[in-house]
Amino acid sequence: MWQKVNPIGMRVGIVKSWPCEWFGKTKRAGADFFVEDIKLRKFIEKTFPRTGISKVVIRKTNKEGEIIIFTSKVGVLMGKQGTKIKEFEDELKTKFGKDLKVVVKEVKNPELSAKVMAEFIASQLESRMPYRKVAKNVLQKIMEKGAAGVKIQIGGRLGGTDIARTEKFIDGRVSLQTFRSDIDYCHLQAMTKYGVLWVKVWIEKWVLNAKSNVATANNSNTKKISL
Repeated sequence: MWQKVNPIGMRVGIVKSWPCEWFGKTKRAGADFFVEDIKLRKFIEKTFPRTGISKVVIRKTNKEGEIIIFTSKVGVLMGKQGTKIKEFEDELKTKFGKDLKVVVKEVKNPELSAKVMAEFIASQLESRMPYRKVAKNVLQKIMEKGAAGVKIQIGGRLGGTDIARTEKFIDGRVSLQTFRSDIDYCHLQAMTKYGVLWVKVWIEKWVLNAKSNVATANNSNTKKISL
């Protein structure tokens, strides 16, 4: 049987950096930090649901820390003169008992973020848009921004049918077995009238050429594509 792994986790340290940066002096401290990171990420998703958050980087010590949120909707998260972020920092201090500074950074190319695109697909499906039309439009948008390849999977009671099935849409190259390829991945659920649909998005941004150390996309020598 196949053993499926997360495309992001298996590339950490090769073409991707760590999403959290901390070091515990004891084994117990490392375990506590790990559990706290999970709670922090769930709290951020609950506070800012579907606000175009691409990724969250957590840097912390025992007493303080920093949370960097990359999003395509900076104004929605910041609020007027940064009032929402200040209130969110106060909530974090009350809930977790440490000073956590929140920094919001803008995503330059939201179309190259798998999480942003997955949220867009889910919102369109919840609005009763045809899933084929939504998937093909997203494929076109992502490829126009210079991605090397895209793969989208939508599963569930598609179109309100009685039997659940899975539809797959692919454009370009998505080399999941190549560690040198920078692949962004996200999966989430869409709550529709007919039931829950799951959405998976893979985006291959570039491939590192082992001989020349040059990032290539669309089979041509180009610069590394960043968010």
